Amino acid sequence: MGFYLELIKTVFQAVGDDGKLRNRVVAFTSATQGEGVSYVVDLIAKELALQTNKRVLRIDAGALRELYLADANYVARYCEETEVGNLLSIATGQTKAPAVTARGSRLSDFDVNPEYRIACIKALRWNFDYVLIDCPSLAASADATTLASLVDGTSVIVKATQTRRAQIRRSQQVIENAGGKFLGFVLNQRRYPVPNWIYKRL
Repeated sequence: MGFYLELIKTVFQAVGDDGKLRNRVVAFTSATQGEGVSYVVDLIAKELALQTNKRVLRIDAGALRELYLADANYVARYCEETEVGNLLSIATGQTKAPAVTARGSRLSDFDVNPEYRIACIKALRWNFDYVLIDCPSLAASADATTLASLVDGTSVIVKATQTRRAQIRRSQQVIENAGGKFLGFVLNQRRYPVPNWIYKRL
């Protein structure tokens, strides 16, 4: 958990020259599927809420296209409570999602309308101090690249002993080529094997 506390300090509590937080809305993705993005986002969101006492939202990228979020007044109705009082969640496929939104926006508006996407992220900023967006892998979906230029930054989850070096390098390039700010890699499931010579002394 100490690693996540350090990440919170260096990423989420970083302040710009204007004295404001630099990274309030952050997307998380991975190079390939199965690297534990959702697991890491859940841990960071919980710890961020506990450590800062700020209002935190953890949202699936898929929920951005399912729900009407472009109006700040609509956001709260989709949020689910968690075990942490100041941490809320919006998951993909929530039963509260209308087939067509209150203002007639179709579910595909997020994909085809850049102004709508901007309005959604702006509404999330207005409602929460921090927003963590859980995106599918770069290999499976364009969500992370679609959001890259709209969020404050994107972090890439890397599963120890699984992700290849070329995939790691390419994921950074993909985010930057999409106009995003690459915040760094988060290593997941790092193992610290005990050397044989230590076992012999036990």
